[in-house]
Amino acid sequence: MSNNLRWASTLLRSLYQSGVRNAVISPGSRSTPLTIAAAIHPGIRKQVVLDERSAAFIALGIGKTTGIPAILICTSGTAAANYFPAIIEAKESGVPMIILSADRPPNLRGIGSSQTIDQMKLFGDHAVFFHEAGEPQTGELDLKRVDYLGKQAVNAAIHSGGAAHINLPFRKPLEPSEEELKQESYKCEYDHKNTVFPVDKGLTEIHLASNLTKKLADARRPLIIAGPSNPHHSLSRQLQELSKKIMAPVLAEPGSGLNSSDFVINRYEQFLRAESVQERLKPDLIIRFGDQPFTKSILTALERWSDLPVIHFSAHRSWQDNSMSVTQFIECSIKTDIRWGNLSQSTNKKWLSEWKKEDQQAETTLRKSLGVIQSITDGHVFSTLSNQSLDDWNIMLSNSFIPRDMAMFGRIRSAQFVNRGAAGIDGITSTAVGIHQASRKPTLCITGDLAFLHDSNALLSLKAQDLPPFVILIVNNGGGTIFRMLPIYKTKEIYTEYFETPQDVRIESLAKAHNVTYRKIASLSELSTINLMGMTGYNVIEIKTDPDESMKLRNTLWNL
Repeated sequence: MSNNLRWASTLLRSLYQSGVRNAVISPGSRSTPLTIAAAIHPGIRKQVVLDERSAAFIALGIGKTTGIPAILICTSGTAAANYFPAIIEAKESGVPMIILSADRPPNLRGIGSSQTIDQMKLFGDHAVFFHEAGEPQTGELDLKRVDYLGKQAVNAAIHSGGAAHINLPFRKPLEPSEEELKQESYKCEYDHKNTVFPVDKGLTEIHLASNLTKKLADARRPLIIAGPSNPHHSLSRQLQELSKKIMAPVLAEPGSGLNSSDFVINRYEQFLRAESVQERLKPDLIIRFGDQPFTKSILTALERWSDLPVIHFSAHRSWQDNSMSVTQFIECSIKTDIRWGNLSQSTNKKWLSEWKKEDQQAETTLRKSLGVIQSITDGHVFSTLSNQSLDDWNIMLSNSFIPRDMAMFGRIRSAQFVNRGAAGIDGITSTAVGIHQASRKPTLCITGDLAFLHDSNALLSLKAQDLPPFVILIVNNGGGTIFRMLPIYKTKEIYTEYFETPQDVRIESLAKAHNVTYRKIASLSELSTINLMGMTGYNVIEIKTDPDESMKLRNTLWNL
């Protein structure tokens, strides 16, 4: 009798007992024991995804929204290599996931066997944990070890923030006998009924040193900067408590986990690039939360304010400070309760009022500028979306201009997601699919035309399910227009073909081929009729924007 299913099932039950509830499976032969073990477990939600790259980003989305890793199952050979981009993003942004890669047994390695590569530590330092499980055994200690291995992997994925990779070689026969299948199915059913979710992420209290509390209390012009952060980190609550105590304006980027509030400055990306404003609104203390900021206004301001003290609270273990301006770094656990000591309530409202006045003037200018343009710009799209009632929606933002335009023309919301770890355009829609399926909430994915096409295989996963609406909104400005900000833009004979790369794809045909509802918007009057709240099922909305007017509008607002 094959021991493969018993071995795989023991591992899957261990992962389930550690809190894992989702598996994303790509079909293959060598992974048969793992696939069957997942299929017979009633407590694990399964999804089959043909393309491993898309599958990995779906798992990333699940990890982002739940804080618990999803299982990825694939066959041997190049299958696991397709996980690499998502694994890099997981490591760089601290998102947990579990990789179960099936492999050929040792006797078939290194001799030219089909679909066999060296999978040992395939992802190098980009995985936070690796273990070669060895061939299946039935000894009591062997089964105890593979059970323990599942718990190790979940712990590493959550607490180290990234992908835990387990490589599992299997010999033929890969399929179980009927008796073995019956026995393991019974064990999984029992496991499902009797397991209590045991994962404890741990609540850590941080009591600030008196000298640090004094710095916060003495600051007359404190400024808080909130970079991207995983939703399951709790630092956004701590940030809001601090901003109220010290009356500090907050520059919150999309993906920071914050909502607009009395302390949040909405239009900083419009006015803070100006040197005169940076000088006039220069703080005397900067407090950073979350990961590395990405908006140009904040980055240039941090460079200009390099002589100031910067305190950085972060749940990310890597040093997130490419301006090299942080003077005091405070590492927080995934769940941290920061005790602000005897920090008293500030009554200094003048400093916050100065920022709010600048913010209101920028808002007025923005509305006037949008009102005189006759064609659709990228800015019109985000301004329109800011008027939608999307408080109960997840919003996944692509990279390039998308998150920057959200900061400049839209408004932040707590359930905004970004892949800013490695900041690539790959896997954006697939990440949104994972967020949607794990959260069971309405989800909007805002992406560009190139990012959408790069991840078009995500459409394969938009299958009929009893889920809230899922909307892919494509800002089609004719290619990679963010490169227009680079000097190469002046070299027209090279720029368009090799950098902006406009595509000639009928997105409508692509959507309809996957049975997804499609709508095209090409005028301001059509844009004004968007009603996301009235949508159901899976939808693609393609909005054709004017790239020249979009760039002109940005430059006008930046240079005021």
